[in-house]
Amino acid sequence: MIFLTALGSNAAELEQIIQTQDAQLSACVCRDRDTAGWETSNLSVTLNAFDPPLFTQVGPTSAPRIVVSSILPSSQSPGRSGIFEWENMPLICFNDPQSSSASPMPETAALSTEIWPVNIPPLELLHHLAETVFAAVPLANRILHRPTFMASLAYPPSSHEFPHVNLLHAICALASMYTPIVTDVNPLDPEADVHEGGAAVFSAGIVNRQFTDDNPRFFPRRQEDLGDVDDENDFAAVHLKWCWTGMKTSIRRGDALIQQTQATLIGAWFYHSRGLIVTASSWLGTARQLLHTLGVNVSPELGPLSRIPKSMLYSLGKPKTSEEAELRRNLFWAVYSTERILNAFNVYPSGFGDEDCSQILPCCFKDFEAKRYVPAQGRQRILGRNALVTHPKLTTDSFTLYVKATVILGKVKYFNRSFRYRYTDGDEPCRTSTDNTTTQLDPDPANPKPMNCATSVQPQHTEEFKALDNLIQAFITNIPKEFRDPVGFSCGAKLDPILYMTHMLPHMATIALHDPHAKVSLVQDPSAQKILAAARAILDLIYKVCATTYDLLYLDHSSSKAWFVAGVTLIRFLCVRTVQNDEAEVARLTEEVGAVKFILENLGDRTRIGLRQIKLLETVYMMEMAAARQTATITQLATLKELSP
Repeated sequence: MIFLTALGSNAAELEQIIQTQDAQLSACVCRDRDTAGWETSNLSVTLNAFDPPLFTQVGPTSAPRIVVSSILPSSQSPGRSGIFEWENMPLICFNDPQSSSASPMPETAALSTEIWPVNIPPLELLHHLAETVFAAVPLANRILHRPTFMASLAYPPSSHEFPHVNLLHAICALASMYTPIVTDVNPLDPEADVHEGGAAVFSAGIVNRQFTDDNPRFFPRRQEDLGDVDDENDFAAVHLKWCWTGMKTSIRRGDALIQQTQATLIGAWFYHSRGLIVTASSWLGTARQLLHTLGVNVSPELGPLSRIPKSMLYSLGKPKTSEEAELRRNLFWAVYSTERILNAFNVYPSGFGDEDCSQILPCCFKDFEAKRYVPAQGRQRILGRNALVTHPKLTTDSFTLYVKATVILGKVKYFNRSFRYRYTDGDEPCRTSTDNTTTQLDPDPANPKPMNCATSVQPQHTEEFKALDNLIQAFITNIPKEFRDPVGFSCGAKLDPILYMTHMLPHMATIALHDPHAKVSLVQDPSAQKILAAARAILDLIYKVCATTYDLLYLDHSSSKAWFVAGVTLIRFLCVRTVQNDEAEVARLTEEVGAVKFILENLGDRTRIGLRQIKLLETVYMMEMAAARQTATITQLATLKELSP
């Protein structure tokens, strides 16, 4: 009896405590204070100027639509740089209006699991931007597994399966080049109304302009309407600023480093399309350093000779699935290939030495997308015997050929960059000569014997040069039959942008190898003949793509570099033939240079990289013409001097 009395007393006391807590909770105004200044009703689309979306409603609504709201609390307004503080970044909770209306609980006490990260566009728009990247960017399906990534967007943002916000920022920036959904303010006419015929850009790459009054469709034109990369109203630029700021924190913490690498590579693609080569190289260098640190360039089967456990040798853990393992390989080769192309004609050293890359080559895209396991045993590596000219059918597709072509391009770049200091005895660089004297080299072309500088060395007569020339021709000859037509005329297929770039890369390598030694004034010069043939091979690919309705914006934008190299080569011959008064050849070369200018101008209407290349081409023309005229003048003076008594 005493026990029951005590129990009843305790129950009454607990009930009183609960009632007191309920009363305090009902009187709490913290929610009203925290949400003061936020407009949470009647969300609207605000895309004419970029106001960063801070949160959106994820649950079902009565009228589903894409929303980018410009709701911004006064306490969270951006500073001068337009970047929010990333430390302790809040996640905004949002109630489902349908569920909350049916709930008997008061609004202030309602709970919800619907959360969304700061500055990330709403889910519907994010889906659209991600799908746009996969559909428009040639290598996006290689560095991201599309089905897995799109499914991961359905997870709550607090889940480890949800993509990292830095990766999402990079995707938003790149996608804005291809979609009319996101619009920036026209810097020339900020008050222009697109729907009334005014001009406005599709964020970072396309201009939205009314075509005719009778046919109210929009036609992309006018590069000069594009916003500046430092403009705080530019959707893409601001997202990349957020990406870069957050990435520094994430890398310092070791947070999702593979996704940070994916984000930096996407950022490099974006800045390259904008014509900002130094910035693109900086982002690409970050991606390369991350891959070096994580050891993705090394195949686990070919690790170092060491008794230290593998878990201590590598910073990155073993992949959980075969899909994750293939994704890492694809990411590595995408960074490797992008770096080889961007730095093919400059003096920058390659971050990846071929001798340090033991990673196996990627598998076919159909196996990667289907998550089929492809054993590592028997797959090719770039250091394998004849790996660059033999293509096993089960593991070869356009991306595999693309990687092999960039490997060859990198070998040519290394030969040109290092020839002078490798062929020396340590005192001074050896001279190159124009005579026909050959020089005996060490049997190993990779480790040439140092030579006395008194002996002139002609690069095109070395065994290493001949081996590279033969390698390029063997690669072109041994391309499998099903991959010999990148435009798809022969088989009725669609144009493959990766394969299209693959076919231009060996011709770029030929020009890079022979151009320093070509004497274009001599018709029978072997190097001159080869660079002219390579330039016209690229020109044939230009004619093929121009004969289709394919939008150049969806090509690999590195294609502009191949077109530019072909244009420079043709200009060299045009200037010399002009001085020589060869009218027939001048007429033909003028038409060919015009075709290169046409395709660069076409791409330049859509991206800044095309505009940059066409301006450089005009500069090269003036330089080459001046040099050709000077050479002709010197030759004439020498002839007159010989004829004079």
